[in-house]
Amino acid sequence: MRHIRRILLAVALLSSGMAFGQITEDPEDRERGNQGYEPLRTQTPEGRPLPFWQRLRVGGGITGFRFGNPFSLGAAPVVAYQASERLVLGIGGSYTYTRYKAIDRVTGRTIPFETYNQFGARGFVMFEALPSVIPNLYLHGEVDNSAIQVIDNINGGRQTASVTAPLLGLTFSQRVGRLAGVNITALYNLNYNGNRLNQAIYGSPFVFRISFF
Repeated sequence: MRHIRRILLAVALLSSGMAFGQITEDPEDRERGNQGYEPLRTQTPEGRPLPFWQRLRVGGGITGFRFGNPFSLGAAPVVAYQASERLVLGIGGSYTYTRYKAIDRVTGRTIPFETYNQFGARGFVMFEALPSVIPNLYLHGEVDNSAIQVIDNINGGRQTASVTAPLLGLTFSQRVGRLAGVNITALYNLNYNGNRLNQAIYGSPFVFRISFF
């Protein structure tokens, strides 16, 4: 019985000593771990540069989502590249389908009126301006080119037009892992002038997006 007690006492002392060592040893490392420091975006934990393909972000979002009259739905894929810890370069595309309906004055029925097919391509730059003050807040600039095709479903006529717009604003990126994130973007269209084409493509001088990349 005495031997068993001595063994239990030794185990208890050893385990308490290991626990005390874990609590007191390397307090700075423990603090950094508890704070959940994020890994670097362009380097491995050993400090080696990430290869090109590991710096790529691929994603996108849904655009022009409306039900009723008009009905609208679109998609906007994105490919972005983490050029440095604070700089992101990217390209994207978009397609939005919009359908308007009207009431036939003779029959009183709802009939297709106009259909819009909108295609777009853009290049953008994001720069994290003040990472020590507001992490993951980026200055955002891009050039967007959009073309729209309007189909008159009653007379069968078609019209096509395009516009190029420089956009400036901010993006807040809530990171998920090393590179992926949820991005909330607010931009201002410097070329918006309120004509019918700008209204048909953008709706207003302000552009808001939620995207994933």
